[in-house]
Amino acid sequence: MSFIAKAFDITEKGFDSGVEAIEEWNEHRRAQKLLLKLGVAVYAEQRLGHDHGAVERIMKAIDGHVADCGELELDHLRVAKDVLGEDFVAAHSGDAKPTDSEPDASTTMTTSAG
Repeated sequence: MSFIAKAFDITEKGFDSGVEAIEEWNEHRRAQKLLLKLGVAVYAEQRLGHDHGAVERIMKAIDGHVADCGELELDHLRVAKDVLGEDFVAAHSGDAKPTDSEPDASTTMTTSAG
């Protein structure tokens, strides 16, 4: 194989991996946007009296994303561990339970009354 053929082969493989990485990033970004919209819709429903329709529409969009791309990546759960709690993330990712030195975020949250 000539030098030019080898260089072309390496370039082609690099381009293909770059395209795959961009597609994966776009899927990940779409999932992040859907989860953010879900949070906004749930807040609007629970605190602002908005109807449940928006939550259902976004849940269907998330279901469609999962059908197209497979499950949501566990990175989304890890990012949201402060919301979901360490135990939930550990149960769904196979990670070990939190240690005593690393408290669960749900137990460390405090609210002020005034």
